[in-house]
Amino acid sequence: MEKIAIIGLSCLFPDANNPEQFWQNLAEAKDSTSAVTVEEMGVDPAIFYDPVKGKPETIYYLRGGFIRNFKFDASEYNLPAEFLNSLDNTFKWSLYTAKQAIVQSGYWGNRNVLSKCGVILGALSLPTKLSNQLVAPIYRQTIEPAIAELLQDKDFHLSALPTTTKASTYNAMVCGFPAALVAQALSLSSNHFCIDAACSSSFYAIKLASHYLWTGKADLMLAGAISCSDPLFLRMFFSGIQGYPENGISCPLDKASRGLITSEGIGMVVLKRYSDAVRDGDKILATICGNGLSNDGKGKHFLSPNSKGQTLAFERAYKEAQLSPKAIDYMECHATGTLLGDTTEFNSIETFFGQHEASPLIGSTKANVGHLLVAAGMVSLAKTILSMSSDVIPPTINVNEPLGSENNVISAKKIVQTPTPWPNATTKHAALSAFGFGGTNSHLIIEQTKAEG
Repeated sequence: MEKIAIIGLSCLFPDANNPEQFWQNLAEAKDSTSAVTVEEMGVDPAIFYDPVKGKPETIYYLRGGFIRNFKFDASEYNLPAEFLNSLDNTFKWSLYTAKQAIVQSGYWGNRNVLSKCGVILGALSLPTKLSNQLVAPIYRQTIEPAIAELLQDKDFHLSALPTTTKASTYNAMVCGFPAALVAQALSLSSNHFCIDAACSSSFYAIKLASHYLWTGKADLMLAGAISCSDPLFLRMFFSGIQGYPENGISCPLDKASRGLITSEGIGMVVLKRYSDAVRDGDKILATICGNGLSNDGKGKHFLSPNSKGQTLAFERAYKEAQLSPKAIDYMECHATGTLLGDTTEFNSIETFFGQHEASPLIGSTKANVGHLLVAAGMVSLAKTILSMSSDVIPPTINVNEPLGSENNVISAKKIVQTPTPWPNATTKHAALSAFGFGGTNSHLIIEQTKAEG
C-alpha cells in the first residue's frame, strides 16, 4: 500500500496551544502537570479528596494535565457564534485544532480541496462538563425521592451542580458530533465520524483515514483524537479502578512509578497520499510507513495488558511497512506509568526487538503532560515529528530508577534521559505505540528524509 504523507499538524496540550509551544516545553524538560482546581472540577476538589486509596466516592490523587488560557473565537467559523459559544470544550477544541492543522497544511481557503477532505476523530465515550450539566437535572429528579424515602426526610434535596452557561442540547452528542461539527463548520466532505478505541484511538483514526485515501474516497483527511471528559467524573472513575499512583509517583519507565496521570487535550494531523503530496509540492512533515493494529483477545482482565497482543501489532506494522525493526532509531512508548503496564510493554519490546537484534532508543512524553487517554497517540506523534525536524530527541523526565537491565537488548541505557542528537541524519525512522483498555493495540511507523523535514 502507498505511504501516507503527514502535511499538517496541530495540537492543544497541557501548557501548549500549538506545536511550537509544545516543543519548547519538551526541549526545556518541563513538567506540564499540576493540581486540579475548582475551575476544572466545577466544585472544590477537597470535598472529594481522601489520600487513602480504595474508599468509595472519593478521589485520592489530584494531579493532572489541563488546558488553561485557551480563548475560543467563534467568528472564525462558518456557524452562528451564539450556537458555537453554547458548546462544550469538546467541540471548541476540535474546531480550533482542525483549522490550525489545515492552515499549516497550506490548504486553508481552498474550497475545492477541502470539499474532498474527511474527518475521523478518536473521542472518549464519557460525559463532558456540559453533557453532565444537561443530564444532572434528570438524575436528581430520579434519585432524589428515593433517597428522601430511605432517609425518611421529606425535605431532603440534592445540591444542584453549578452552571456557568446555558448548555445546548447538542452537548449530549459527545460521541459523534465533534467530527460532524468540524466538517460542517469548515465546509469539508460528508466523510466524518468519531471512534472510541480507548488509548489506541489516535492511531486507529489514522489507520481508518488512510483507508479513505487508499480507496480514493477522499483526497485529504483530518485525523486525530480528543480527551475532554468531565474532570470530576474522570477522576472518580480512575480513583475507582485505582489507576492513580498510591505513592504519589507517576514516572513512566521508572521502577518506582505506580500509576498514571490523566490529562486533557487534542491533536490532529492532515493526511494525503504520498504521491499526491509530492506532485503538489506539499511540505511533508513525516511519512507513515506502517500502522499495525491488534486486539489481545481473551485475557485476565480488561485492564491487564497482554504481551502477545502488543507484539502482534508490532509484527503487522513492520510487515505493512516492509521494514526491519533494526531501522528504527527511536521508539516513543505508550508507557503510562503503571508498573504492570510499563513492565508488560518493556517485555513486549524486549521479545520482539530482541529477536530481530534491534535496540532503538526509547522514551515517553507522558512524563511531561500526563496520559491524554484516547488522544495519547497524538502527543506521541507530535513529539516524534518535532524531534525528527529538530534533529534531537528530548529527554524522558523524572526517571531515577529506569526499567530494564544491562543484560537486555533494550537496556536502561536506551531510555533517553538527556537531549540526544537523532541517530540518523538523513533518513530517520521512528516507531510509536499506543495500547488501550480491553487490549486495543497499535504500533505506528513513520519516517522523515532530510528534504522533507
